[in-house]
Amino acid sequence: MERYDNLDGLRSISCICIIAMHIQANAKYNLHPLAEKAVLSWTHFVPLFIMISGFGMFCGYYEKFKINNISLNDFYTKRFKKILPFFTVLIALDIILSHSVSHIIEGLMEVTMSFGLLPNNNLSVIGVSWTLGVIFLFYMLFPYIVFLFWNKKRTVFAFFISIVISVFCSGYFFSDSFVISSFVPRHCFLYCTPFFFGGGIVFLFRNKIKNIVNKNRWLFLLGIIIIVSLWYITPWTIKNTDISMIKNLIVFMPILMYSISVKSIILSNCVVKRISRISLELYLAQMVVFRMVEKLKVLYLFGRGSLSFVFVCVLVVAGLLCFIEIYNYSLVLFNRKFAKKKK
Repeated sequence: MERYDNLDGLRSISCICIIAMHIQANAKYNLHPLAEKAVLSWTHFVPLFIMISGFGMFCGYYEKFKINNISLNDFYTKRFKKILPFFTVLIALDIILSHSVSHIIEGLMEVTMSFGLLPNNNLSVIGVSWTLGVIFLFYMLFPYIVFLFWNKKRTVFAFFISIVISVFCSGYFFSDSFVISSFVPRHCFLYCTPFFFGGGIVFLFRNKIKNIVNKNRWLFLLGIIIIVSLWYITPWTIKNTDISMIKNLIVFMPILMYSISVKSIILSNCVVKRISRISLELYLAQMVVFRMVEKLKVLYLFGRGSLSFVFVCVLVVAGLLCFIEIYNYSLVLFNRKFAKKKK
């Protein structure tokens, strides 16, 4: 299987930017208006994160499912082993700190990894976990998605239909007639489907894409810069219909195409590879560590300006790295003791 090293950089940048965005959203530092607009816009890196997940899943399993060269038991067991232990620890910490019956109920629901099927995937335990609910639902449906992407004609049609359904959701099904006031559109799998399918489209047409990008590298890069600039100044709604999904597809698909086609030391180095390997853990644990930093009363150590913002961002990321290292070390010790008891 070909490895696309630049995806490490995209995944790492997405993760760090999302963490910075959540810090600003919760601490509300007095940043320069342009800086604040940029930082808060980083919430839209979540769709890129989802698109990369889609592309990665197609890379690893599309051909295997097509030729029946994979065990469903192994496929789903691997997904649970990778995510569930760390996620369970975070949920347990949240329940211990909250002392809330509602958090116990929601936490138990999240442990099943099927909470993406809820009619309102907006749980308060590990608030960012909605993304995991959507991604795990993508894992559940992946064999069916392989059927939809069986050939390129069917792939293009399925991608188009996913966009239509997402638009219908935004313009019709997410109205008061169908959802409650606290409903968040992007927490819904059908709304996010074009991002997963967008990753699949890039995978299936990767060879043609790489040829085009390599022949027109600088022109393609210029196009991305122009598209990103337009992304900031164009409207987010048309006739009261949210078009952020379409805007994000137009921006992030070319970025993904570019990243799989060229070599870049910025997107592929030992630092971003390290961050990329634990990006999901960083994403899930970010608010837990932020709350710990908040309790240390250092959020505004240097005032409410950009210096404090940068300081807290560095502190939270460092805390996350330490938290994940401690977790991994504890897991190794637990496995060793469990293995000894088995003997």
